[in-house]
Amino acid sequence: MSACCRRGLIKKQQEEEALARLPLNTLFIVHWIRSDPPPQNDFHWGYYFHTSTMDGTEYHMRNLGGGWIPDHGPTGGFFKSNFLCVLVQVAIVPGTVYGELDRIMRPHDGDVNSIPGVTCRVLLMRILEKLTEQSIVRCRNFDALLLECMAIGNQYSASAAINQQPRPVVRSRLCL
Repeated sequence: MSACCRRGLIKKQQEEEALARLPLNTLFIVHWIRSDPPPQNDFHWGYYFHTSTMDGTEYHMRNLGGGWIPDHGPTGGFFKSNFLCVLVQVAIVPGTVYGELDRIMRPHDGDVNSIPGVTCRVLLMRILEKLTEQSIVRCRNFDALLLECMAIGNQYSASAAINQQPRPVVRSRLCL
């Protein structure tokens, strides 16, 4: 087996082990870097809800030219995601509210482009307010959480640019 194939297999194993170590039924705010080198505070934002040792559901919007489109759905091997920077744990979600969580994540799927000044971060924060109102996420200070997430992302953006594995998972000090 060539050295390249061995490195690929090792990387795949690291990604699978990192995914299996994530706590089940956990909601994360996710950052992806947008460029290399990654500038400070410049991330694509989304959510990941981890529901089994190998998969979960990704919730985010993609900007395609002149507008935003929903890009939600089940995903296996989340750590294989291109340009993944970091996962920030914000909640453990009881099984009784899975359906509610999914409904909260999708309220703007049909009208996202009518929201003034919409960005992936603006939409994430709107959803965070609803998650907090429903007591799925416990966070009192959204501005502080935003700053915490940016600081965490900035800390790991250079390692994301070189695809260092496994990608980090950090628990928010302001949630849970």
